[in-house]
Amino acid sequence: MSISLSIEQLSYRYPQAETMSLTDSNVSVNQGEFVLLLGASGSGKSTFLRAINGLVPRFYGGSIAGQIKLNGQPLEALSQRDLVRRTGFLQQDPERQLILQTVERELVFGLENLAFPQAEMNSRLAEMSQLFGLNEQIGKKTAELSGGEKQRIALASTLAPYPGLLLLDEPTSQLDPVHAEDVLQTVRRLNEEWGLTVLISEHRIERCFHLADRILLFEAGRIAFNGTPDEFVKATLAHAKWQLFLPPVTRHLIEFGMEGNLPLTVKAARAFVANATDHFGHHVVSSNPQQTDEKQRVLYKVQRIKAGYPDQESVLSDLSLTIHSGDRIALLGENGAGKSTLAKLMCGAIEKRAGEMSWEQRPIGQGFWEDSWKRIGYLSQNPNDYFLHDTVEGEIDFTLAQLSLTSEERERQKTELLNRLGLFDYRNRHPHDLSGGEKQRLALALVVPARPTFLILDEPTRGLDAEQKRTLIELLTELEIPAVMIITHDVEFAAQFANRVLVLHRGKLVADDAPEHVFRRSFAYMPQVYKLYRSANGDT
Repeated sequence: MSISLSIEQLSYRYPQAETMSLTDSNVSVNQGEFVLLLGASGSGKSTFLRAINGLVPRFYGGSIAGQIKLNGQPLEALSQRDLVRRTGFLQQDPERQLILQTVERELVFGLENLAFPQAEMNSRLAEMSQLFGLNEQIGKKTAELSGGEKQRIALASTLAPYPGLLLLDEPTSQLDPVHAEDVLQTVRRLNEEWGLTVLISEHRIERCFHLADRILLFEAGRIAFNGTPDEFVKATLAHAKWQLFLPPVTRHLIEFGMEGNLPLTVKAARAFVANATDHFGHHVVSSNPQQTDEKQRVLYKVQRIKAGYPDQESVLSDLSLTIHSGDRIALLGENGAGKSTLAKLMCGAIEKRAGEMSWEQRPIGQGFWEDSWKRIGYLSQNPNDYFLHDTVEGEIDFTLAQLSLTSEERERQKTELLNRLGLFDYRNRHPHDLSGGEKQRLALALVVPARPTFLILDEPTRGLDAEQKRTLIELLTELEIPAVMIITHDVEFAAQFANRVLVLHRGKLVADDAPEHVFRRSFAYMPQVYKLYRSANGDT
């Protein structure tokens, strides 16, 4: 089998960075391989993909050493045109990848730059639209789309030139579970049937671990493991911290002391659990999700709401919702269901078209929004929206300066935030040079110091590894914010965090219940461990 990608002694440092982002990386990837990149946020995965695509140091600057070869040719010997034709790269943030006003123009833009004939462009436009379910979006403006829709369009435009090597950096981070599964199965089909070589970085491991031919685990810029998925599972028994990078169902069985050839999928785990139950009685038992807290005082209420954007039909229709103190809400729903619209309505970013809104039993008037940031905190999908300064430390300094704190209190809180969110070593780095997960943590650091009564976080786990998700839950608990609502497609995180789950569908609330009730009734939003025990023990 021919080698598609060869990397020798690759090292790289970003401008003004105090540490190396990559150190002495060596790896060869065969044509047609499906390689999954694992590692903590900031461990070097995104930088590794950027180096293969030539973005570092060409776009980011910095210093690089070592050699990268594509199909035997040194990267520096390839023209930009050849590189674009050979490699497709989907970045973490689709907002930065979409540059044209309409979906149709975006899908053919790369083909136009490569001088494809019009007939061929039309053919590939139709093919990619069908492949990624974009026929309804073709005539729309990209600015009108949800984050998940933008992500699918960015991937479709990346694949339109038929590259031989596909580099994917968190390709499902903004996709609902159904679309995420569809996209990954499409990529896997292209890999198996077309011979497409795939390198994918992903934190929602349950979606793609079992698809991989090979695992690369990054630690502090070095490749710490290079082998098959089964070999990696066995290696985690000697390296317990690596178990955070296993699928939840595999990790769950390890926690119960299971050994041997551990399963990577729910289907395989069912048989494993059945055998384990036969041999060990009821040693393996179902998970115990947290129960819904007793409802406390009413904080926020919206009744029969309609809301949307200028020159568009209403996104939310006849929606009613009450937020109580003590609520830890996970808001789920398909891409385009209206989740972010609801968040923007509740923080005052858009106005209602009909209905009533009240805060602590008082109707909300125009004056309410003048200092609403003290009551309602909001973190949008795109952390780049929050960055105004040249360093991480500068961003936090500016935020804390808006609060009534002494200089000693500001310094203490800054140091706590930098350390708690794992940003201390990046305090002098430019925010736009951070990884996706690091950006997400910085944006969170700019929202939580005000300690609002109601905090809304839109996709806060995007780019976060398992340990950082645990830290996020701990931080939200320590802050004692009365009510928190997290918009997410990460059902594994939702199962750990929430005491109440909402499901939005086409602008209407279709579920509002305790997590165990919603998850056990849902095919699309059921976490892996729930699936395991539902399959093994019926509806328990």
